[in-house]
Amino acid sequence: MDSWLETLAHRSMVSFREILIALGLPGRRDGSLPDLTRYLEPEQAEQAAAVSGVPADRLHAMTLRQYDGHALVLHPHRRTVNRMQLWGRNGSRYCPQCLHEHDGRWQLCWRLPWSFACTRHRILLPHACPSCNQRTCHGRVSIFRDLPPHQCPTTLKPSGALCQTDLALAPAAALREDSPVLASQRWINDLLDRVEQGQAQSLPTPQMIFNDLRALASWVLRIAEPGDFPTLDPHVEQACQDYAGDGQFSPTSAAVTAGGLTRAVHILQQGSDKTNIATLRTLLERDGERLDLMPLGDVNKRWRAHSTALQQLIWQAMDTRMANVDRLRFRSCTTRPRPPHKMNETLTTARADRVPQLLWRGWTARVLPAAGVRNIGNFRAALAVALLLPGASKRHFDPLISMLGHQAQLDVHYTLAELAQQGHDGVLTGLCEIADYLDTQPVPIDYERRRGLTGDGLLPADDWVSICTQTGVHPGQEARLLSVRRYLYQRITGNDLRQAPESLRITTAEEAGGVAVVPFRITAALLGALDEYGENYLRGLGIDEPLTWEPPADLAAGLCLPGRPVDVRRAHRLICAEGQAPAVAAKEMGVALESIRHCFEQHPPSSPWPSKSGGSWVDPSRPIARRSRLAAAQARQQAHTMLTDEFLRREYLDARKTVREIASETHLPKRLISEVLNQSGLIASREPSRKPIVDEQWLREQYIRQARTLASIATELDMSPTTLTRHLRAVGIEIRPRGGRRSVSRTELESVPPLIRPALTDRRCWGRLQRFREAMEHRTLAEASRQLGTTRSVLYAQFAALEGDLGVQLYIRPRRGESLRPTKAGQAVMDALTDNEGARPGGNTIETGIPPASRQNP
Repeated sequence: MDSWLETLAHRSMVSFREILIALGLPGRRDGSLPDLTRYLEPEQAEQAAAVSGVPADRLHAMTLRQYDGHALVLHPHRRTVNRMQLWGRNGSRYCPQCLHEHDGRWQLCWRLPWSFACTRHRILLPHACPSCNQRTCHGRVSIFRDLPPHQCPTTLKPSGALCQTDLALAPAAALREDSPVLASQRWINDLLDRVEQGQAQSLPTPQMIFNDLRALASWVLRIAEPGDFPTLDPHVEQACQDYAGDGQFSPTSAAVTAGGLTRAVHILQQGSDKTNIATLRTLLERDGERLDLMPLGDVNKRWRAHSTALQQLIWQAMDTRMANVDRLRFRSCTTRPRPPHKMNETLTTARADRVPQLLWRGWTARVLPAAGVRNIGNFRAALAVALLLPGASKRHFDPLISMLGHQAQLDVHYTLAELAQQGHDGVLTGLCEIADYLDTQPVPIDYERRRGLTGDGLLPADDWVSICTQTGVHPGQEARLLSVRRYLYQRITGNDLRQAPESLRITTAEEAGGVAVVPFRITAALLGALDEYGENYLRGLGIDEPLTWEPPADLAAGLCLPGRPVDVRRAHRLICAEGQAPAVAAKEMGVALESIRHCFEQHPPSSPWPSKSGGSWVDPSRPIARRSRLAAAQARQQAHTMLTDEFLRREYLDARKTVREIASETHLPKRLISEVLNQSGLIASREPSRKPIVDEQWLREQYIRQARTLASIATELDMSPTTLTRHLRAVGIEIRPRGGRRSVSRTELESVPPLIRPALTDRRCWGRLQRFREAMEHRTLAEASRQLGTTRSVLYAQFAALEGDLGVQLYIRPRRGESLRPTKAGQAVMDALTDNEGARPGGNTIETGIPPASRQNP
């Protein structure tokens, strides 16, 4: 404004006083003039606009009023600049070349503390007259002055004469074309342009940025040391080193201002860059003694009036000076730290509803060191509690532990310290990222409700057997069922089994091991069946939520976490195919055991795998026991599929097949088929068959005289042995006792040579005689027993019985290196057997070896 008035007076060829009077801007009685460049009163602007024809808003734009509250702070009544805020200063810097090019017109921005260089002429702005060394545009303005605006109006003492030095010819320090000082001035000029264009409300506002620049520049200048300004021009660096002020007020020298603001601009521009954080950390170390005496709350008070961006940089730099708990509370280990607030208690409580008692297994695998930890349960529980620390207003753990329902104390301090000492700071960052995600994104599971589940009615024995039947897994004993039930309960709730309801609680290491091994024994089919059962269980409780959930793995992107990825195929080969223990396989692969456990949960084997140690729950090479629960369950499942109503009507009613025949064709138990028929009501609807007619004389001939078995006769008559037995008893035929021992009749004995008659005490003795003859053809009894399909001890016993019946020694006991040889008596017995082969008693009814099942008597 002053410069415009002076130029207007010179153009009008009137005095400065006359132009003021004409515009209605008279001076004071002492001849001084208020600094109109700072601001105009509304009525002054209206009157001057009416006289000059210049709009009032343009007149206001010639004053510092447009920067008020953005780049400086003006006193509302005294036309002064507040020096305590935004580095306010009096006077004006100037560019001599700009004065020369614009007929002595002064730029308004030169009065701002943020102007220290001319980007057009690449010089530092002088702040004083080179002759009188007085600051320009400082002090009262006389209405009686009649000098061109580019001349110094300072009154010299004691003469009272005017300096009148031509400021357009004043010397100025030159800057390099690539000087960071010029780059910083351009960046600041862009902020001033936002203010001038009325765009000062968008975040971050220029006022916030200028406030940050003031704080950083004064801090940098106050603790400056040699080497802090290596990229600046030499005269700028020297001026900063010589500066003795505390930085509270704006430096007079443009060189000092340029040095401080250039470093401040660089800090704000670089943001969370590691080098930039290291620079701030160096500044903090120089303030170390004072910071060590300041609690974190006071540090927060010092910087909370500044922008969020600067606060984040300060807390990132403070990270190495803070305890691990506070690093989480302030999130200083992230790129978005922020101090906690008392209002965050509600947020922490809400977050607890989204966190399980134990950290999710997938995230445990990511943050777990490869060497593992002493107690994986305590580790997961401690990190789950640590998820409640970001933003927590207090450092106390007890309330956080109670929020997750833990009944025992947890050493969260120790867990965090151990991770930090091993260099795993990325874990703390990951916890903060998860906490931010839980606070801002929807979580499909209410873990507070899940923690209240007691597991009543979860996976009863019948349901477990049914699942095993569907997936081909052996149900095992009660211990296996309990381990799977505990595993499923933990999978549903995320609870610590050491604090589970009594029926599911783990109290011994053996019980814990039983649950820990479950992921290594389940197949893809079994895990899918268990998950489906768990979802149905939740629906039965009125909970419409997914069975499991974890924060997305993308939150770990860019973080250096200790967990290592697991080679799935190699893990399956080592544990499933080669039968290695999971702990041994984990050590060989260089990963934590929990990581492999999570790998098997995410990628279970698609088919059952045998285990040399018997660890697998399914061994395809071993048949299932006929009377086992699994066999019964499988039979019921097959019956449900095969024994349809249509099938039973066709086979049982129309074809009139017996239950035995249907069982033989379907390979299902007869009792199960009868049960299904009874339930379907088909037994009552089937017309009874006619009673079979059997000739009594024929039965006596076949059963008594020819000694045929019940099974062979029943097969010929197309009836069951039970029905045939009833017919025999009905006609008075005595049933032979079970077993193959029957005496040989006198007629039968007369048909064999007298030499061997004493040995025929029953019909089985003929087989002993034949085995004796065949054994003598081999070198040893061991060789003979292998060929005959029996054991050496059995042959010894049978041959001894023959020798006892016949009263002679049948063979010579061989010595080492000798072969079996019959005695003369033995050879005679062998010859008699050969000569009378076709005349053995009973014809084909006498067994010559181990009798087939079809030829045994009932």
